[in-house]
Amino acid sequence: MDNKSFYLEEKDIYKLLNEVKFDQSEFDQMDDEMPEILKKKIKKNLNKEINRSYIKVAKGSSIAAAILLVILIGVGIASPALAKNIPIINSITQMLNDKFGAHGEYTSYSQLVDKSVTDHGIMVTINEAMADDTKIILGYTFKSDSKIENKDLRLGDLFEATKVNGSNLRGGGARGEFIDDFTYVGSCEFKYNASSFNKLKVDIKVKEILGVGGNWDFAFTVSKDELIKNSTVINTNVKVDLPDRVITIEKVVLSPIDTTIFYNGVYKDQDINQKGLFGGPNYSWIVFDDQGVELAPKSASQQGIGPFTGSMQFEQTNGMPHYLTVIPYVDILSNVSLDPNDQETQVAKITKIPSESRVLDGKFPFELSQGKMGKLIIKDIVTENGETVIRYTSEGKAPYHQGRSFYIKDASGETVVAKNYNIRRDAAYPNEFTKVYPLLDLSKGYYVSTSRFENEELLEDCKVTIELKQ
Repeated sequence: MDNKSFYLEEKDIYKLLNEVKFDQSEFDQMDDEMPEILKKKIKKNLNKEINRSYIKVAKGSSIAAAILLVILIGVGIASPALAKNIPIINSITQMLNDKFGAHGEYTSYSQLVDKSVTDHGIMVTINEAMADDTKIILGYTFKSDSKIENKDLRLGDLFEATKVNGSNLRGGGARGEFIDDFTYVGSCEFKYNASSFNKLKVDIKVKEILGVGGNWDFAFTVSKDELIKNSTVINTNVKVDLPDRVITIEKVVLSPIDTTIFYNGVYKDQDINQKGLFGGPNYSWIVFDDQGVELAPKSASQQGIGPFTGSMQFEQTNGMPHYLTVIPYVDILSNVSLDPNDQETQVAKITKIPSESRVLDGKFPFELSQGKMGKLIIKDIVTENGETVIRYTSEGKAPYHQGRSFYIKDASGETVVAKNYNIRRDAAYPNEFTKVYPLLDLSKGYYVSTSRFENEELLEDCKVTIELKQ
């Protein structure tokens, strides 16, 4: 079909769709792997655009409707009003968060952007976006005529180039992976200045990407409505008394994509608060729901020297818990000053974290001690689909945190890179984990290793409970 010779006005599109009758029950026969919320969204958005004054008829008519819709979108003539309501099936953001264990309903809340700019042999595509009151998330693709090097992937290229409602961003992070030597997909999450507008105006003016200068400019809008409408905000006033500071947890936001705890704080040393000095260790947080299941961490951010504000992000909760339990921990080594001119502190830079190891000799199960934190129980190792799969259980004070500290090393001591970071496979068994590696020949002396956590201090005396009462 010649796209240029095929043209329909918007009213013609709706007229054709209204004349094609379909049976909603056929949506129930969609692929079982499609989330139920996505099926509902497709049905809802189609019904929103098409007059529903019809009776159910044979299956062939609804197939015709689907084919017509695909044709209209495929040749690029579907109206923006119709296209914006077609949900994303293959979300880059969903794929990457699933792979890294930060589960959430990203597909259902992603908005299609699909804008590409090519300059100097590099095509940058902003595939999708979503936003809430504090952050914007972008799924993007870099495709280059030449091989993309790891060293050229810099978050700052996008971060510095992006403005939301005309203002610079406040912080952020990103993750991604190579599809091949010439294609990289990523998802970045940026903090922006709070806005009362429901729609965010996003401007991206990239002047350098992958080490190459050029111009890659984008402008689009992102709605906050759907994500905010389906989020629950619980205001709290919970104090956390840490050794060197006092933190007040202000609110918890439970959204379809994550769990965020917002806080403010002051240092106990008034010189830090009054003079704006930087001091003290960096704390991290372990969070459990009311069933004792540890939530997988996503990110953390803090702003301000002296009095400060911050947030901690974790995976989406399973339903609406009655409370969350928060336990801070601190990396003991981070308290050491690393002055490059001080010969004594040079040792701290190369200090090895004590670990526990055992050769993979085919005898299972066996245990790896994690010191005061607990232990890992290695259950078995199998070959599946040309990959080496290891299943293990974590027992102790922070099972998910402990479960992430699992490694395979070769005979020379080099760590073997795992093929997955999503170690929790079954929500019904939250402390049982799986790691997948390239096919390994165990006769070559591979061994498993874990931390004894002697570098961390779990501050159980500072544990607090956040009641989630609306």
